Amino acid sequence: MQSISLRRQVTIVAIVTEQFRQQATAELQAALQQTDMEAQQLEFQGKRAITDFEKRGAAAAEIEGVKGQIEEQRQRIKAQKTDLLGKLDMIGKMELNSEFIQGQVDNFVDVKVGDHIYAKLSNPQIIVKDGIVQEIRGEE
Repeated sequence: MQSISLRRQVTIVAIVTEQFRQQATAELQAALQQTDMEAQQLEFQGKRAITDFEKRGAAAAEIEGVKGQIEEQRQRIKAQKTDLLGKLDMIGKMELNSEFIQGQVDNFVDVKVGDHIYAKLSNPQIIVKDGIVQEIRGEE
């Protein structure tokens, strides 16, 4: 019988526990530290680049372009940090045993003649508690 493998998304849903909160908080704090390091590095490299351009006698427009690029990066890092702080706050407010969508992973499903395509491609969920699969929902 003819069949074909198709890719679909599977949603990973975590049950909120103290262990989940601790792990998620640690991951977010590490990401915040990384963001702070990126900001410091940007400032250092930005000052160095502007000084180099000025020493070379670059045109004012060229220097302003570099400053603009640095400011864009600064804003990107600031937005990233704001997002991480928001997630950190959200995790602290989550109720124990509530569900939190952690993300999605790809999965392949075989489809053959006579299958209901929409049922096969539905978005199944894997329910996880402290890293252990508790349930698989939406799987035919």
